[in-house]
Amino acid sequence: MKKILILPLLFFFLIQGSMAQTPKWVEKAKRAVFSVVTYDKNDKMLNTGNGFFVSEDGLALSDYTLFKGAERAVVITSEGKQMPVSLILGANDMYDVIKFRVAITEKKVPALIVAKTAPAVGADAWMLPYSTQKSIACVTGKVKEVSKVAGEYHYYTLGMQMKDKMVSCPVMNAEGQVFGIAQKSSGIDTVTTCYAAGAAFAMAQKISALSLGDAALKKIGIRKGLPETEDQALVYLFMASSSLSGDDYEKLLDDFIRQFPANADGYLRRANYYAAKGKDDQTWYDKAVADFNQALKVAQKKDDVYYNIGKLMYAYQLSKPEKTYKDWTYDTALQNVRQAIAIDPLPIYIQMEGDILFAQQDYAGALAAYEKVNASNIASPATFFSAAKTKELAKGDPKEVVALMDSCIARCPQPITADFAPYCWNVHR
Repeated sequence: MKKILILPLLFFFLIQGSMAQTPKWVEKAKRAVFSVVTYDKNDKMLNTGNGFFVSEDGLALSDYTLFKGAERAVVITSEGKQMPVSLILGANDMYDVIKFRVAITEKKVPALIVAKTAPAVGADAWMLPYSTQKSIACVTGKVKEVSKVAGEYHYYTLGMQMKDKMVSCPVMNAEGQVFGIAQKSSGIDTVTTCYAAGAAFAMAQKISALSLGDAALKKIGIRKGLPETEDQALVYLFMASSSLSGDDYEKLLDDFIRQFPANADGYLRRANYYAAKGKDDQTWYDKAVADFNQALKVAQKKDDVYYNIGKLMYAYQLSKPEKTYKDWTYDTALQNVRQAIAIDPLPIYIQMEGDILFAQQDYAGALAAYEKVNASNIASPATFFSAAKTKELAKGDPKEVVALMDSCIARCPQPITADFAPYCWNVHR
């Protein structure tokens, strides 16, 4: 009879002990873990795996392998909600980690806090799987080894049996903070040992000005984010203008303006992009004007905006449009450039003034502008050639025209390269 009473008590205490080993934070933390489904260029399922949110606005981490070759991806939360992956924000194929942005459909999502310090060897660790069930099921173990990665970051060996389909699940410390991203086990020790890349290392991955050439990122078809700093983002935009498709470049410009709304360069670049599309549909010119106006509102150097407006209108008129859009004339272009000169008489602005006057066949005015440029620090073979050609068309003294051409040739590199050969041809014709 005593044995019968003791057995239920033993089971009760065993169950209570097991429950006590599961930290209180697990129930809330597991809601940050999600499933990931990636798709190839034919929109066929490519891979499935796991990931987790590290910010309430949709920043997330997972493994790079899951996204390699993907053209799109969706995450499925523990509540069964699907959300698209909108941007790739950094990746490292060697340590198999990726950082990305999810276009969340709610005001905020459950997120894990990334641990600022690495756990010590021997510390307790918990691996949280993706689950749509209410039950709390996590794998427990200990940190066996901590290795350095990229100087200040870490890679972990864990005394823990990794269950199937737990790659890229978060590995947590006793405080309920994520310190690792579970990785595939290999070798003979897979029963008792698994590994984790540092979550802080994954968070450190980012898009730089040179990321357009990154081999790992190029293997992912999902749109990339911008660098975090304005200077790097501007370089990235410049490089992207010649390598991305028109639609992708437009989306990148939109991203830049959202990320840096007080930077006039974003509006100027997008205005030029819109204007290039306006030949077939003049509503694009309306959009360009709106961006120019916004650039003037936010610009600290308004002279630069006026100059760019004038430069665009000048190029537009040079294209000889069948019907001029509103006031996009040489006169309006000249007015904008002169507003720039009134603020700061930079030689490049004065050169544009000369170019517009030349196009209007005001050769006296153009020559006066070019002479100012030739007395500045941007004098070049091209500016002296412009002055010579203008003086020639203005029926100036032939000796003065020759003198200007001599100055043009004197500024050419020696020996003369193909780029400068036309100047020599004009001298001897």
